[in-house]
Amino acid sequence: MLFKKICFAGTALIFSSGMAIGADFAQPVYIEPFEPAPLPPAGFYASLHAGYVMPEDVDGEIELGGTTGIDVEVEDGYRIGGSVGYDFNSMIGVEAEVSYSATDVDSISGGGVTFNTSGDARILTLMGNVIVGNQYDRWRPYVGIGAGAAHVNIDVTVPVIDDLDDSDWAFAAQAMAGVDFSLTDTVSLGARYRYIHIGSTDYTDGGDDPVSIDSFGTHNIEAVLKVKFGEY
Repeated sequence: MLFKKICFAGTALIFSSGMAIGADFAQPVYIEPFEPAPLPPAGFYASLHAGYVMPEDVDGEIELGGTTGIDVEVEDGYRIGGSVGYDFNSMIGVEAEVSYSATDVDSISGGGVTFNTSGDARILTLMGNVIVGNQYDRWRPYVGIGAGAAHVNIDVTVPVIDDLDDSDWAFAAQAMAGVDFSLTDTVSLGARYRYIHIGSTDYTDGGDDPVSIDSFGTHNIEAVLKVKFGEY
């Protein structure tokens, strides 16, 4: 009889111990969620961008014993550049930007004749921009506008008529919209769209004939890397 009581008590002890251990294992473990620090609200920054350029239709005129309207067929190209700026807070900042883009020129049409060409158009832009946005946790959507100057260089070989290798400065303006994603407290990666307006330009071809290109625009899709430093 005593042996049965001892066995019963031992069984009960083991069962209750197992329940207690099981209860300990069943307790959920709370893990503190990762909260990355947002980009500092104010301070200097530098950024790099690269992307895809889609020019609009390019028209102009050439003087060959009379004024002849021309259409310039331009392929899509690429764009690279960088900027340095200052964010006054998370909502507004200013920056100075330099960018370079290049596109191939396929053909020039005028007077009912199309000439296939080989060569390219290269554009260097110098802009001052104002950026307006806001920080939402790790995301910062923004819009911006800018104005400055563009140096447009056209270097094309045209069969039958004289080649064109000349450059000119023009007024330039742009508008953009994008979003940045904070990778760390000082580094962000983003994407944006920008539209650039290039004013009219004037050139002289190899035969000293005046050539003018009307104002045109380009659509640009870009990736942006931004690094902040300075005030925190």
